[in-house]
Amino acid sequence: MALVDGLPSVILKNVSQLIQQKVSKETAPLVEKFSEILYGNISTSDLTYRNDSDVYGATLSLWNSLNEFKHGNALIKVFNPEVAQNGWKSSHTIIEVIVDDMPFLVDSVRIALNRKGLSPHLMLNCPMQVTRDKSNNVTQLANASEKKIKNSVNETVFFIEIDRITSDEQLAELKVELESVVSDISLTVNDWQPMLKRLNDVINEFGNSNVPGEKSNKQESLKFLKWIANNNFTLMGYRSYDVETLKGDLALTANVKSSLGLMKNSKGTDKRLLSTLSATAREIALGENALILTKTNSRSRVHRPAHLDYIGIKRFDKDGKVVGEERFIGLFGSAYYTSSAVELPLISDKVNSVCKASGFAPGSHSF
Repeated sequence: MALVDGLPSVILKNVSQLIQQKVSKETAPLVEKFSEILYGNISTSDLTYRNDSDVYGATLSLWNSLNEFKHGNALIKVFNPEVAQNGWKSSHTIIEVIVDDMPFLVDSVRIALNRKGLSPHLMLNCPMQVTRDKSNNVTQLANASEKKIKNSVNETVFFIEIDRITSDEQLAELKVELESVVSDISLTVNDWQPMLKRLNDVINEFGNSNVPGEKSNKQESLKFLKWIANNNFTLMGYRSYDVETLKGDLALTANVKSSLGLMKNSKGTDKRLLSTLSATAREIALGENALILTKTNSRSRVHRPAHLDYIGIKRFDKDGKVVGEERFIGLFGSAYYTSSAVELPLISDKVNSVCKASGFAPGSHSF
């Protein structure tokens, strides 16, 4: 039986009894274990004013959804339970999410709800180990923190209560939004290793290329790229671009097949004429600067709601002419924002030069 604030809960004990009474003898132990995991971290205040039958109904509803879930396809339900239709009721709109366990799920689901102006009254999130038979029915489960179950897959269950939504259209829109967000998370997580491999390959290629300008600039750029590859940048998307001659103009052409992560969803423009850019933008695109560091116009729907960071790594031919760009999007890690400027590659040398030229004593407040 699940404990609440470290003590046995009367309401959860009653729910356990209802499970034993109403669920088949073969399935009841599994549902009880599921209930124990689901309510393992719930507080006393979250159980206040609830009745046994509705908590039992919510538990069984989520259990049935878990059995419906198929690996690789997120199952999301947004509905208003009614006794006549569901066998239990709630004054809130209920969100059930069953998905393969991945990083960023909790943060990203909260971001999606906040974007819709919705604040959860209750949000239960339970990663668990699950085994299934050939018919996809759950045969064994355990908390994700318990000893590994043989042949199990880690899945995550969400049970969320929000302010009641009465419009069927709004219920459907929220479901579509959550499905889209989970799809973004899947793309990001599933392509993370290929993106990291591609980043490391690009770093090696960059190190062997003929980068124009001072040698120190190339070395600083390499140092920065190796730094971001060392868990200082959350990779979310990648695409390669080529600079091509097109009708007397130059165009930046997307290699769509190279896309990884979120860039698989990016439709964008296959070919962009550089003559349509401002003079400053053309200089950035074709100049001797090896890197392009900026922000995109899009806010991240994964991990945290900030504008995505854009890192463009130029490709140069043997004559030092720009022939393409390797583009990565994502979010800088906390070290980028919390570390001293004198510790960050690419700008540390410039900052140290300014500090030395200031005339202030090293270690002093002014320095």
